[in-house]
Amino acid sequence: MERLPDISVIIPTFNRATMVCDCVASVLAQENVALEVVVVDDCSPDDTKARLDERFGGDPRVRYSRNEKNSFQAVSRNNGVKIANGKFLLFLDDDNILGENALVSLLDEFKKNPKLGLAAPMAVHKRPGKDNLIWSLGSDFNRWTSQPKDNCPNLPLEKLPLEPQTYSTSYYPNGFMVPREIYDEVGGFDESYVQIFEESDFGWKIREAGYDAIISTKARTEHLGFLEPGCVPELRQLGIEKPYRTYCFARNRLRFARRHFSFMQILSVTLVFAPLSAVYYCAVALKSRRADIAWAYLKGTLTGIFGL
Repeated sequence: MERLPDISVIIPTFNRATMVCDCVASVLAQENVALEVVVVDDCSPDDTKARLDERFGGDPRVRYSRNEKNSFQAVSRNNGVKIANGKFLLFLDDDNILGENALVSLLDEFKKNPKLGLAAPMAVHKRPGKDNLIWSLGSDFNRWTSQPKDNCPNLPLEKLPLEPQTYSTSYYPNGFMVPREIYDEVGGFDESYVQIFEESDFGWKIREAGYDAIISTKARTEHLGFLEPGCVPELRQLGIEKPYRTYCFARNRLRFARRHFSFMQILSVTLVFAPLSAVYYCAVALKSRRADIAWAYLKGTLTGIFGL
């Protein structure tokens, strides 16, 4: 009987044929673990499937699925789980190169802690201007403003303690592993977010269910940070480089707060921080001559305030 994989690595992708192939190759290079790779193509117009077939067509561990329409990350991840066979699920963005023995290191964390619900590899930036800087050693939100809080953001890699350590986190973007049974318990990714905050909501559901969530420095991934042509760096840094993404960002910030914060914290976010944030983001967008981005943020804020 064929052995089922220990881990299913689910990689959503859109229009990044070269990048996703390099990501898949880094996963297949992992040793001492039975794995499969599920690439979920979100209706890419490029030659993603052909490139995957060319490089990995003879490898039965690589599986390909294509969404019926462009549906973004939450849907893509959930669709990947539907065909996955692993006991553990690693959700990995396609702009990553997984480090040596990362999968085994994450599995070891689950063996050590029966209450562990989410384990993430430490993400190290690999792009001009941020090379060898750590993304974060713990991600959370200020519950009164909804602003993200990161532990040691952009810490130079050489300042990291030599001995591998784990850091508590509430969620983690980019890449994280969960047991299949816990994914089922919390109901997977909420597709109503569409994009932005869906991974934050997922991590918080795991923590609220009583499980631990950590980042392990023993497991690493190089985050390449995909930048689309014509992107304004200042807007990309804020996560508002596209109108629809900007709309979701503003709306989902309020949606996330209503689901996870206390009543008084929700009032603070809705009545104080959200309007101030809208003024700031709109001003930055208009400074960059992107009135469409400013309008998208304003519309998303109003939609979030009124719970639409």
